[in-house]
Amino acid sequence: MHKLVRDKIPEFATNAKFRSLKQEEILSALQNKIVEEANEVKNATSEENLLEELADVYTVFHAILDFKGISKEQLLKAVNDKKKLKGDFSKFLLMEKN
Repeated sequence: MHKLVRDKIPEFATNAKFRSLKQEEILSALQNKIVEEANEVKNATSEENLLEELADVYTVFHAILDFKGISKEQLLKAVNDKKKLKGDFSKFLLMEKN
């Protein structure tokens, strides 16, 4: 199994082997991890599980921002620009036909 894990996992998974990623491997590992966590959000079976998985997505999301050097201000500007252009998700609209 090759997957990005939280920093303290080696303390608990003592039978596993770990290595530090090379700089050029980090973004791809973070992108794979956020997809993994998003799938776990999709498959959450309870409110508690949903909250836990959303927390994981949030943590990986912040790791990507930190790794790429994207500031909160830059992110919020992009969010607001996109919201002005295309709206947000408050009306819960489903496109059924294109």
